[in-house]
Amino acid sequence: MNEEHRPDPDALLAEMQRDEARVKQGRLFIFLGMCPGVGKTYAMLQAARQRLKEGTDVLAGVIETHGRHETAVLLEGLRVLPRRKLEHRGFMLEEFDIDAVLQQRPELVLVDELAHTNVPGSRHAKRYQDVLELIDAGIDVYTTLNVQHIESQVDIVRQISGVVISETVPDSILDIAHEIQLIDLSVEKLLERMADGKVYLGERAEHAVSNFFKEGNLTALRELALRFTAEHVDRDLEDIRRVKRVSSPWKTNARLMVGVGPSPYAESLIRWTRRAATRLNCPWLVVWVEGSRVLTPVEQDRLTRSLGLARKLGGEIVSVTGENISEALLQVARERNVSQIVVGKPEKAGRWSKSLADTLIIGSGDIDVCVVRPLAAADKARNRVPLQEPLPDSIIGEYSWAMVAIFAIASVCWGLVALTGYMFVALVFLLAIVLAALRFSRGPVLAMATLSAVCWNYFFIPPIFTFHISKPEDWIMFGMFFIVALSMGSLTSRLRMREVAERRRLRQTDALLRVTQSAALAAEPEKGLAEALRTINELLNANTALIVREQDRSLPKAAHRASTFHPSPKEWGVVAWSYENKQCAGRYTDTLPESAATWFPLQTATATMGVLGVQFEDSARLDFVTRQMIEAFALQIALVLEKEHFMQAVSHAEMLSQSEKLHRTLLDSVSHELKTPIAVITAALEGMDGKQAGPYLAEITTATQRLQRVVDGLLQMTRLESDVLKPSLDWCDVRDVISAAKHAVGAPLEAHEVVLHLADDFPLLKLDHALLTQAVANILHNAAIYTPAGSAIEISATLRDGKLRLVIRDHGPGLPEGAERRVFEKFYRVKGSPAGGTGLGLAIARGFVQAQGGDIIARNHPEGGAEFVIELHRTATFKPPTP
Repeated sequence: MNEEHRPDPDALLAEMQRDEARVKQGRLFIFLGMCPGVGKTYAMLQAARQRLKEGTDVLAGVIETHGRHETAVLLEGLRVLPRRKLEHRGFMLEEFDIDAVLQQRPELVLVDELAHTNVPGSRHAKRYQDVLELIDAGIDVYTTLNVQHIESQVDIVRQISGVVISETVPDSILDIAHEIQLIDLSVEKLLERMADGKVYLGERAEHAVSNFFKEGNLTALRELALRFTAEHVDRDLEDIRRVKRVSSPWKTNARLMVGVGPSPYAESLIRWTRRAATRLNCPWLVVWVEGSRVLTPVEQDRLTRSLGLARKLGGEIVSVTGENISEALLQVARERNVSQIVVGKPEKAGRWSKSLADTLIIGSGDIDVCVVRPLAAADKARNRVPLQEPLPDSIIGEYSWAMVAIFAIASVCWGLVALTGYMFVALVFLLAIVLAALRFSRGPVLAMATLSAVCWNYFFIPPIFTFHISKPEDWIMFGMFFIVALSMGSLTSRLRMREVAERRRLRQTDALLRVTQSAALAAEPEKGLAEALRTINELLNANTALIVREQDRSLPKAAHRASTFHPSPKEWGVVAWSYENKQCAGRYTDTLPESAATWFPLQTATATMGVLGVQFEDSARLDFVTRQMIEAFALQIALVLEKEHFMQAVSHAEMLSQSEKLHRTLLDSVSHELKTPIAVITAALEGMDGKQAGPYLAEITTATQRLQRVVDGLLQMTRLESDVLKPSLDWCDVRDVISAAKHAVGAPLEAHEVVLHLADDFPLLKLDHALLTQAVANILHNAAIYTPAGSAIEISATLRDGKLRLVIRDHGPGLPEGAERRVFEKFYRVKGSPAGGTGLGLAIARGFVQAQGGDIIARNHPEGGAEFVIELHRTATFKPPTP
């Protein structure tokens, strides 16, 4: 094969991993349309009826017919799920019942209107979250969606139609879809359907036509739906080309980056960047530059919402500290090999200062800068509602203290200027500015520096009480004072800002280190976890609850003893959902947001070790940085719990290994010690006649045979576990093997008829006669013991493709449910078994079969009784010549 066209092994491995994940999860089929009325639900029901004809178990979970008769007709013959009733503000509302679907577990469920918002009180805030849970449970889902409800398309739709879309789904749910089917309809036919009342009825139809359903809007939405579907097809095609290494002159290593802040335009820029990254099929970053200014609650909410949107859309979030936003963005762009920076277009051109876009363009070098006009800016211009934020009390206080300080210094120096001169006053002002920069933010410091220069000029530089400066040296001193004051104030303020940021990061890092050390290095794990929770409580000023899973991977009935709050019975439902679905849930999330706490799964690469709950005060807010910090704490605690779990597993395995070794030694010793006395007893019994032994001879003989069988079983198991068993292959007849096995079973088989189904010309096989005989004998003995007297035992042998298939079936009660695999375990005995026996017979049979390269399975026959199937692979055959 040409090396240039050889398939990429990494791509093949990634594709195999994706296929394996798809096998475990259900498949999502999305019927996408440009708007309501194009026939999405109708097409979904038609496809579901076809699956029903193919034998698929189909359940109509929730279908919205909107009074359309032709759609309702397609529901006939389908199993329809009753809706769950919920009370909200005194009204009884109906909602999709996800719990009923998980209980019934159909192969395919129909869920209409993917972007629907659930009734408050439901498990999830959005219906698409219900769909994701169904997919994780291994259930296929058919659903419908309009293009205007896709999160990255919201701004475009609002610009086209002027309608604000509130119900959206993240683009990531379309990325995991198994198939997206576009339901297309021409604008003319859609308007005809509207006129015929097939989309909306009565006044609602008239209102729709006069507002949203305009020909221009519909044409643009149709193009948007076609383009979106084509982009997904292009990505699928690119995946195929990457896996197959198809040569192509077009390659991309693009990486997009967008800077966001507490701006109302941030969400629009994030959506635009997501759309651009989707078209280029490249990764994208969202960078937040944290400055020294304290954000107001409104700004904090905006920032948290924007970063949450970026995470939901699949972007990578990077947080940096810096006062100069453009320098910080360019530094991140160079470090992360960004090819294009996305920035918002400024509303007004700066006359004396450059905008952020201008600064980025000048300093970007080889990095492309894409200037985008945020659609939110157009809305602001249209509504003419200025956005004004009140200054926080802390800033007002800093400006006030700066003014008071200047007044106080000027008053004191006025009485000393005659003794010290006006140059000394300048030094006092500079000292005050430096000291103020250590406490105040940048704005008040710069204002203080400017006011100090003005006061020094007006009150102290001759001629006083004027802004006129007569001496050239005073001009030079005043200019130098003004420059030094501004520079020192700005530099000191910047150093203070960095110090505050570094202290905050150091505090967070120290807390993370303390959590890790206290949990991982403590001599007693319980005390270590308690110390870790105490550290988290102090840092977050909140209460925590730790739920650690049991050994059987189930959740306990109570929180960890070190928890500072204990979940209520209602809260336990949120805990269970977060644990099972490996996602955050509760307060400040979209899943069960009415909970009192926010729950974070303790997820590692291998398992979920439990759940961590954080309960804030009612007035507190969970911003993005705090959430990232809690997730880091949860990860560290999960790793510590995983380490403890592995240590216990290793210790348990070592103990089992030593126990197994002692067990084998004991079995070998006891077996050999019993073998000689049993042989002597057997020989003595054979030499006695009935008169000498009296009526107890038969009972002694039976007991001796039973004891001999136990000892033989122990010896055979010892041979298997010591790895000294080597099969000796030779030509043998299957009839001889079965006959020898019947003879070995002896008396227990006398009460049963053994029926042999074997062709007359069955060839000779190269097998280990002794091992196969003992395996068949153990199965026959098991069938004779566990079936009623007089019932038949059937044995059949077939040969196909060089494989011997030996089936032994009895007509007894069969195997208990779940015991089909356990019957081959050592010392396992079914409940209600007859007295006697060690539970080694079938385990030995499997070992002897596997020693010859075969396998054995147990199952229940459809017509009753148990059935054991022996398969021996790669068996040589030989037919002796006919005499």
